[in-house]
Amino acid sequence: MLSLHKSREDSLDALRGIAALAVVVAHTTIAGLYNVEPIWGWLKWSPLKIFWSGHQAVILFFVLSGFALVRMWQGIQNNRYDAYFVSRVVRLFPPYIASVILALLVYNALSGVVNWDKGWLGIPKPSFSVELLVNHAFMIGQFNTAEVNPPIWSIVHEMRISIIFPLIYLIVARLGGWGVVGFYVLSAWIGWAMLGNVRLSAVQGDLIQTLHYATFFAVGSFIALRQDSLRETFAGIASLQRSALWFLALMLYAYPFDNPWNLGYRAFGDLITGLGSATIVCLALTMKSNALVKSCGYLGKISYSLYLNHILVLNLSLLLLYRSFGAPLVWLVTIVGAVLLSSLMHKLIEVPSIAASRYLRKRILLGVQSSV
Repeated sequence: MLSLHKSREDSLDALRGIAALAVVVAHTTIAGLYNVEPIWGWLKWSPLKIFWSGHQAVILFFVLSGFALVRMWQGIQNNRYDAYFVSRVVRLFPPYIASVILALLVYNALSGVVNWDKGWLGIPKPSFSVELLVNHAFMIGQFNTAEVNPPIWSIVHEMRISIIFPLIYLIVARLGGWGVVGFYVLSAWIGWAMLGNVRLSAVQGDLIQTLHYATFFAVGSFIALRQDSLRETFAGIASLQRSALWFLALMLYAYPFDNPWNLGYRAFGDLITGLGSATIVCLALTMKSNALVKSCGYLGKISYSLYLNHILVLNLSLLLLYRSFGAPLVWLVTIVGAVLLSSLMHKLIEVPSIAASRYLRKRILLGVQSSV
């Protein structure tokens, strides 16, 4: 049994790593591919699309987070919310705020050396203010997440959903698949509302997006709660049919999204991507640990730091290299540099955060036991 769960963790770590790398590749296409027609128009709808399905990778991350949080919540004695909440905040916040501070320091240092227009190739040029710092430090409020480090938009939603996750767990644990269906219906209504059928303020629109993304935490929760039966079912599929299922899952995962879509259409696309992501996770549960899985697993272990810090490396490459050396060198430097920087940030910030998260959770639970 222990080896089985270890194998599952390796395969899901590998999925996280592949998804994180897909986000990096997706963002590097800003340099040299976006708006280059007909090449980009063909590439983005070819089977190669799965390699830079960045938004889709975020949906997969949400499904994997739901899976992981079930294990975390079940591992907390007596379902102590305070132990869960403190542990989750300490796990997510320090790497997040460190990435914001690092980006602010780098942009401030560069502003006296390199000139660029704010928004050129998507590069931020933050104007320092108390409001900017407070908004980012508060994390779960409604603010311009693209001002310093654009990918943090999903981390804001993840933190909000983490706060209410025990409720999501309770719904899925009690209602099973019907609970997931209920979340899908809610997301469909949100997509309909965002198409302009309901008048929403900016704050309301932002918050119902969080409810929409909670659907994929529910999907991951369902898989975690039924993982043994799902693994047995998917392991029993014959080899040829399993290959066909992988192909179908990847198509469902990659294709229901296009960048020009508004938030309403994107929400409906997410629901199909969520089905593909769920199928991919179920198939991954049947994978055995091997050299490829373990190598991708390393990227999975640093995936949070990679997600948070890769855009800074990309923007540095664009500012310092793009005009003189073109896109290919930007791609190479970004991917290699992002992995190196993320490995460093993982070791310096994320590993201590994980240790502190576990320590505080343990101390809270031990304090409860000693008071009984």
